[in-house]
Amino acid sequence: MLIDTTLLVNSPEIIQGLLNGSMKRYGSVIRWADGTEKSGQIIRHLAETPGATKQIIDGMSFHKLIGIENTLSSVMGLTQIAAGASVLNLGISIAGFVYMGYKLHQIQNSLNYLQQAVDEGFKRIEGQLAYIYLLVEDSREQQISLAKAISHLHQAMLIKEIAALNAELQDRSRFPNESPRESLRVASRVRLFLANQALQITPALDAELMLNTDVSIQGWAVATATEANLLLEIGKHQEAKELLAVEVPKFKQVAQRWGNELISHEKSHLSTAYRFTNSRFHDYITPERVERITEISPRDRTLSPEQISWQKINVDVEFEMSYSSQWDEAWTYRQIAVAEYLDTLSELSARLDSLQSFAALCESHNVKSSRDILPNADAGVGLYILPAHE
Repeated sequence: MLIDTTLLVNSPEIIQGLLNGSMKRYGSVIRWADGTEKSGQIIRHLAETPGATKQIIDGMSFHKLIGIENTLSSVMGLTQIAAGASVLNLGISIAGFVYMGYKLHQIQNSLNYLQQAVDEGFKRIEGQLAYIYLLVEDSREQQISLAKAISHLHQAMLIKEIAALNAELQDRSRFPNESPRESLRVASRVRLFLANQALQITPALDAELMLNTDVSIQGWAVATATEANLLLEIGKHQEAKELLAVEVPKFKQVAQRWGNELISHEKSHLSTAYRFTNSRFHDYITPERVERITEISPRDRTLSPEQISWQKINVDVEFEMSYSSQWDEAWTYRQIAVAEYLDTLSELSARLDSLQSFAALCESHNVKSSRDILPNADAGVGLYILPAHE
């Protein structure tokens, strides 16, 4: 390892900054929070040990794995991350290909579970596509239509491309020292195909559209991260930066389009991500999730603290003054699903964005391989912090 690394739990300065709000996690980095003198500047990069990645695959939660209290887990935004965002590692890891392959396999399993749930009368499901249940549980007609869409999806090129990428990731994890040329070729092909699929879909609150887009977006994120990490592994830092400079803005554009559409509401005071702060959502949507959603909401992202306070007041007044029948259980469930969906888009955007910063870190240290600055298999299990590039 060519640069100093420290376990997050052994860095009191970072922990204190997270707790007092002067620092915040964004994707796979810790940076100065808005309102501070160095707002947005990266302080540390997050990195996982191979052992940590394996234990996460086995189902251990992050705060238990890295030994942090629930309070710190909350300020790091780790208590309610959308399941879909987990297709990318929280921290950069030399075992990342194993992890992403596992997550792609989970997408395929989730589609099978969803198909079975619909066929059996639509029982509640968990996992990466669980929000779909909330969108259509009150309409058997929509469930039947969704079942057909899932059946078609299984036969579509979309799933075939994800399966191809998954196979390549599994092969890469088995033979890590082989030439990455074939893996790069497959990742590039899948990235281009899935990006095109995601960009073509017009956002709308529709279960079938959201399902197709979600699968495309998660696969696009994995393919992009795979290609970039392969390039960084072989020292092609500039090529990785150029790739991400193209893909990350496109990904953010898609995320913001969906954010703008799903947050819009016929009642102007509810056309804000801050509607999710109303008391009716307290048991389902955490403040950290709302904060992430605002990152992809053009109308909310630049609001001042005073404007945010007014938005919340207007939301509460609107709910109190309107007929309660408008906000029935089905409407509430749809909004919870929307929040889950948008959280996935926001968190994936942030993790891809921070991968750009990691590429710059590799270039600034002129390392032959990104592996040279990441914790290896001999490092103690946990979440490490790497210094930011100058």
